[in-house]
Amino acid sequence: MKKITLEPEDIKVEPLSESNKNHILNFSSTVCQELDAFLKENAFQEHILGFSKTYLYFYRSELAGYVTILTDKQTLRLERPHQDLKRFQTKTENGYTTIPALKIGRMRVSDNFNSQLETAKYCGLGKIMFASILDHAKELSTKVGCRVITTHAKKSTGAYLWYQKLGFVYSHNEEKTKELLAKEEYNAIPMFYDLKRII
Repeated sequence: MKKITLEPEDIKVEPLSESNKNHILNFSSTVCQELDAFLKENAFQEHILGFSKTYLYFYRSELAGYVTILTDKQTLRLERPHQDLKRFQTKTENGYTTIPALKIGRMRVSDNFNSQLETAKYCGLGKIMFASILDHAKELSTKVGCRVITTHAKKSTGAYLWYQKLGFVYSHNEEKTKELLAKEEYNAIPMFYDLKRII
């Protein structure tokens, strides 16, 4: 079945609120039930506390996806860091150990909008969601220090490969990243995206 490609104008974005939180009850992501559960059980409370902010993405009246973002830092003192992090170290004065960041804490689309699934009707939502996150990060960087977007990409869903296509790089070098991918106790891979893309 050929999927319908979504355009940015097809999607409406709203911060999670008292008036729209009823929509999360019908959200379904069988690909990652952990992220499904977070939205239904924890997202609103964290949003109210100010620990993170969750945004809902609607296609017409259907909740198609959500993203939760928060402030973060990318450490420069890693075991076997990626070469791009080494370049950051040469651009800063001695004493800098981290890079200010915006973190994608959680990001998920419902099954109907997950293009990896044969049964999905739509594709392209993930890129639209990332574009809006990028807008948040760029706006934040005009007011406070914010140079990169970070995330811990799920191994089980293959999310780390999707992030890589967007321009994210692994926080560790290739050898260390392969080790993390091979270890069962690690369920997510640290990655970052340089807002300026030029170090």
